[in-house]
Amino acid sequence: MIKAKSEAFEMFQKFKILVEKQSGKSIKVLRTYGGGEYTSKVFEKFCEDNGIVHEVTAPYTPQHNVLAERRNRSLLDMTRNMLNMKKMPNTFWGEAVKTATYILNRCPTKKLNQILEEIWLGCKQSAKHLRVFGSLCYVHIPDAKRRKLGNKSEPMILVGYHETCAYMLYHPLNHSIVISRDVKICENEAWDWNRKVRSSNHTVPTIIEKDDQVEQVQLDTEVQPEVHVEENQATRTSTRHRFASTRLVGHEVTPDNVVNEEEEFFTLHY
Repeated sequence: MIKAKSEAFEMFQKFKILVEKQSGKSIKVLRTYGGGEYTSKVFEKFCEDNGIVHEVTAPYTPQHNVLAERRNRSLLDMTRNMLNMKKMPNTFWGEAVKTATYILNRCPTKKLNQILEEIWLGCKQSAKHLRVFGSLCYVHIPDAKRRKLGNKSEPMILVGYHETCAYMLYHPLNHSIVISRDVKICENEAWDWNRKVRSSNHTVPTIIEKDDQVEQVQLDTEVQPEVHVEENQATRTSTRHRFASTRLVGHEVTPDNVVNEEEEFFTLHY
């Protein structure tokens, strides 16, 4: 992903080297719209030096580049639905676009009636590893990174697929991307990004069920029980009647912690 349109030329240079190296063929024609990132003098000079015919479509005529425009619309619709399904923030749009592209490249097309990735790589592709974007995941923690009584897994969020047949996961506490293949994915669960809980100087979302009955579970939080104190509870005295022990019948009994006639303070021990 690029942060600004000015990076388009640099990305096209990398794309040209990659596709020509992987396919063994060279780019002959490039069709773009008349945006400044494609019509600069540096871009035009690069196309001339490499023998690339640069076709620029007419202004306000996206139908001249119908294949690219239709694919852009498909990517945008998929990205919007993927983010809305799990109520994810729009800051994850880059990961959603990459995942949508990954899925579309493994879907058949009407024109070719084949899967694009199989044509490009020349081998059969599988879709068994595909999961719902934004689902709650429990990632296995290796023994070398945990204590003996520590948790064996921790919750994360599925945000994409790695080229090594692993999953790309978002860690909500460290705000980082983790790559792992030892993952248990719960497609019916997601993070509640609207209601957040403050814990250990981090903002931790809660987990919610996507079924009809919604259950919220707070992570790393201690529930403090409510204590109700009645008025004048500390000064209230007991009204229970006390009776002397039957073993003291016939003996002179003096209360505990008192002063006798000789002004001596004593304590009665049983």
